[in-house]
Amino acid sequence: MTLAFLVSMSNALQARVNGLASDFASNAVIAAMMSVGGGFICAAVLVAFHGPSRRSVGNLVTARKQGRLQWWNYLAGMGGAIFILGQATVVPVYGVTLYMVSVVAGQSVASLLVDRLGIGVGPRRLITISRVGAAALALTGAILIGIARPEGLILAVVGLAWGIGAGGVTAIQYALNGLISKETGSTLVTAALNFFMGFTLLTAFLAIKATFGDQAFATPPPILENPLLWLGGPLGLLFIASAAFLVRTLGVLAFTVTAVSGQLTGALILDEVLPTSGSVVNGLVLAGFAATLTGVLFAARSRQDVVRD
Repeated sequence: MTLAFLVSMSNALQARVNGLASDFASNAVIAAMMSVGGGFICAAVLVAFHGPSRRSVGNLVTARKQGRLQWWNYLAGMGGAIFILGQATVVPVYGVTLYMVSVVAGQSVASLLVDRLGIGVGPRRLITISRVGAAALALTGAILIGIARPEGLILAVVGLAWGIGAGGVTAIQYALNGLISKETGSTLVTAALNFFMGFTLLTAFLAIKATFGDQAFATPPPILENPLLWLGGPLGLLFIASAAFLVRTLGVLAFTVTAVSGQLTGALILDEVLPTSGSVVNGLVLAGFAATLTGVLFAARSRQDVVRD
């Protein structure tokens, strides 16, 4: 569990790195593309040199031909792109903690619908009072952190809304990734596909922004001059690969609670040690942290409520 906790802190560190890249490049989309593109290159290289993963690539085509995967299942990585773009956009302004807690809240709320519809590999699950209460508690935690800001909740609404929305789409992403991993038999292939689709969406965003906005295409900072700014992708891949292994070792309940604990603790530490201009750490933030973590614990414990067909 200690390993799961430490690895999960990499999610918060990824958010801080992508926020720094956004400040450096003065373009959140470029910063997100640095992270997602770097992750794709790392994953693709690992797939190329790992025989079982390389042989699993063909399963993506086979599963589609046999109807086990639908075309829209392959778009799962676009949810990750929105999550990463949120890191690059929200973290510099509002800090790591507000973004990570609101993402967790969004995941908790969206998971009610994802589990009820049976998206992914698991059975359909009931929307029970305990699960609704757990999601509401996680959402309350995010609101408390918004209120904790000196300017109040109103000005934090944009950051909260982006985080909650990103959490919602990543809940769908995680469910679809479980399905893709089951069909391919490879977490690395699933990760590479996710990064590729995410990069594709971000490229479209950049083209639209350059065409209709007032910004020209920006050049990312050279990797040899600023290697730390390119760590977002490898950190994301580290979490994805580790999560696939640790879930099988610890079980879903233990991993979920440990992972969220690591993510939120890492966010608090970073906002205290390496704060952005919008970082806030006070009693309300700690209360929001505790509320969100408690909500996740109750949500994880109630996942046995499956629908009986």
